[in-house]
Amino acid sequence: MSYNYDFGGGYNDSQGGTQASPSRSAAKNTLRPVTIKQIVEAQTPHDDNTFVIDDAETGNVAFVAQIRSIADQETNSTYKMEDGTGTIEVKQFRDNRNSMVDDADGETSLNRDSGLQINSYARVVGNIKQFNNRRNITAHSVRPVTDFNEIQCHFLEVTAVHLHFTRGPPESQQAKNTGGGLAYQQGGAGSYGEDTAMGNTAGGVSGGTMLPPGMSANARKIYAYLKNRHDSSEGMHVEMIAQTTGIPIGETYKAVDELLTNGVCFTTMDDEHIACMDF
Repeated sequence: MSYNYDFGGGYNDSQGGTQASPSRSAAKNTLRPVTIKQIVEAQTPHDDNTFVIDDAETGNVAFVAQIRSIADQETNSTYKMEDGTGTIEVKQFRDNRNSMVDDADGETSLNRDSGLQINSYARVVGNIKQFNNRRNITAHSVRPVTDFNEIQCHFLEVTAVHLHFTRGPPESQQAKNTGGGLAYQQGGAGSYGEDTAMGNTAGGVSGGTMLPPGMSANARKIYAYLKNRHDSSEGMHVEMIAQTTGIPIGETYKAVDELLTNGVCFTTMDDEHIACMDF
């Protein structure tokens, strides 16, 4: 099955293409990359079976997280999972997994993938459910992550989709910046490259980089430093950022929060490790 992204709500698994504004029934057949925080904070404007993220109805969701605990039962496996933004329970029922098997001693056990162990990463695809005001996921698929690039790729995808719903597609932003006179364009007045040079940041970004207007000097300095680091796919710890840039730890946390809020940086292996978007 091939998934084509439908910005009306997620990935559409139909073979006949996508629609710009799918109906509620069509939204149920979409797949959207999310964080656990987005799941927990999803709105339910119609009923407890309808979940809305960024004003878009969401059907199936996909996320990557670490397994913190596993409880195998006769009918299902329950995983407690955490991705740096929150925690949630994931239930994978027997009908959605491999069958029960008999071991050498004649005992019946669950034939769960051997890669699904505590503290390992897994990719989950399923539906959001709510019972007694508590959210959980009924999983269609829980599979181990074998390539850690998938973790970073997932969060980049989540960021791109979130920005699409909250700020519009890239082409509309480009048109807005060009017409509004607030563009942080390469070599232009007020460009990020100019701010970096003025701040005397080591390894400044040549030519400028598009950033939202109003970003603080500390946020720009940290972004410039992170953007020029190409030696790690796991991001950099906030305390190390503070030591390297010379910014006090309290101010570093404020600047990092500013970068995360504006969608130009994201957390990686946990909420203390930060990497920047490469625009």
